[in-house]
Amino acid sequence: MFRKLVSLFVRLLPAPRAWVELRCARRLDRLACRLQGMHVRIAVMQHHLTDGDTKTGPASDADGSLRRMLAGLRAELARMRCDLARWHVRECGGESGVRLAAALARLNRIAVDTNAAALKLEAELEARAR
Repeated sequence: MFRKLVSLFVRLLPAPRAWVELRCARRLDRLACRLQGMHVRIAVMQHHLTDGDTKTGPASDADGSLRRMLAGLRAELARMRCDLARWHVRECGGESGVRLAAALARLNRIAVDTNAAALKLEAELEARAR
């Protein structure tokens, strides 16, 4: 009887590593969604600045606070990507399942795109400040 229960549990429960990878992938997906939201907000600000209708909003970032925030965001994105790479090597040995690898790739792609959008907006604000 006991052997039947053990074999049933073994078949029903995923392997511990697969379960941990699934949880990590889900967390990375949530982080990627938040980063995608930041990217959308940056794109909206960029569109607002380049739209040509400067009567609806400020034409520049006079005190530089937005540029400093964008630079801080870019620094945080770079640090996050480095930390993720170190974690992946340390915890997974550089290898992972398909789901976790896809989540890491998606998060890295969104982080690179968000970084590029922040850099573009920062350059636009810098040009307008001159």
